[in-house]
Amino acid sequence: MMHMSCTLTTRLAVVSMLVCLQVSASASVNKTAEFVATAEWQVIAEGQAIPKGLHVRINLQTGLKEAKLLDPSERDTALQSQSSDSESGSVSTDDRLSIEYKADLIEESVRKVKEQRSYAELRKAYKDFQKNFRTDAEVIVQLIEEYRNFSRTPLDKELKPKLNTLENLGYMLHQIDNALVFIDSGGLDDVLLPIVVNDTNTALKVSAMRVLGALAGNNPKAQIKVFERNFGSHLAQIMMSSTNSAEISTALHAFGALLRKFPLAQHRVLSTSGTQALIGVLRSADTELRNKAKVVTLIGDLVLEKRHVLDEGKEEALAQYVLLEFESWLQSNGYCAALEAVLSTDYVHLLDQADVVEQFIDALQTTESLCKPLWSQSPTLRHALLTVRNRFAHSQDEYRLEVSQALSALCERLYDKFGHTEL
Repeated sequence: MMHMSCTLTTRLAVVSMLVCLQVSASASVNKTAEFVATAEWQVIAEGQAIPKGLHVRINLQTGLKEAKLLDPSERDTALQSQSSDSESGSVSTDDRLSIEYKADLIEESVRKVKEQRSYAELRKAYKDFQKNFRTDAEVIVQLIEEYRNFSRTPLDKELKPKLNTLENLGYMLHQIDNALVFIDSGGLDDVLLPIVVNDTNTALKVSAMRVLGALAGNNPKAQIKVFERNFGSHLAQIMMSSTNSAEISTALHAFGALLRKFPLAQHRVLSTSGTQALIGVLRSADTELRNKAKVVTLIGDLVLEKRHVLDEGKEEALAQYVLLEFESWLQSNGYCAALEAVLSTDYVHLLDQADVVEQFIDALQTTESLCKPLWSQSPTLRHALLTVRNRFAHSQDEYRLEVSQALSALCERLYDKFGHTEL
């Protein structure tokens, strides 16, 4: 019994020592500074070489390898194991399998510890995220409150924060629900309306009207709220009085967002100052062609909108559009003559702007029946259209060739029946 106990002890010692030697050997693949052992456990750096004869372990709490000098009792056991091994010749196959098995268990334990640590870190990060997370509605309410806290006087130091607040709102209010939260939280009354009506800073007005266009676009509930606060007439006034290109452009955008697919607003706004404002932009010598193109595009869209409703013949929709006489309002405010003057005077500037030319062509086609008696008798308009057509007809660009073909078709309808055979 004594001999069997000693043999078992010897084998366990051999197993322990070989595990230590195997871990030690694997740690020294990428040699760095040599490990200096002490009587206390120390972490073995990745790839750090360690001398033989140390007690090595893997800390299952940290997943790191550690080593220290053998205790006196451990050294005696190791010496006995070495002596026994030299007598027996080698370690048995069973012992090697046991060592490999235990090494696999150690690696699996290390993997699980690392996974547990990663999961704990993820949970902590998620809790931190939850603490800082805010819904869009909460952010919008906070931004409105921030703007309310700004001074009512135009201080230069507050201009940038105001612009930042409006920019952040602009990103969020394209979404229908966010726009309604903004309105219900007093955003129209406390933020946008005071800027559009009273503020003299152009940058603030431009930013506010951009936000207004974002929240009203394709959002019927928001359109109603904007209409009820008389934004239509305020935007029309800006278009009639401003000479700033960006201000006119954003006013047109917000104006269109309010009116499209909203027949009541179209009737109330366009029958008063709205149509006059649009024609005024066309007539203005200070307004660039791109903004004039935006005007005729909006006019064409509104004319086509009513025509589509009439073509569909839906009784409910017809009742909403029956009072709209937009084409009559265009005629009475001189739309046909205004568009003729724009193209006849500024056509040279269109020779390098094919996309703008296309916008004017669409408008001419849409309102052709309304204005043909005047346009077909205008030699200056005819000359302008043919000049642009001929310039594009000799282009190598496919898009310009398509624009040229559209101009040719328009000119044939306007002038061919009146004996203009040179077309």
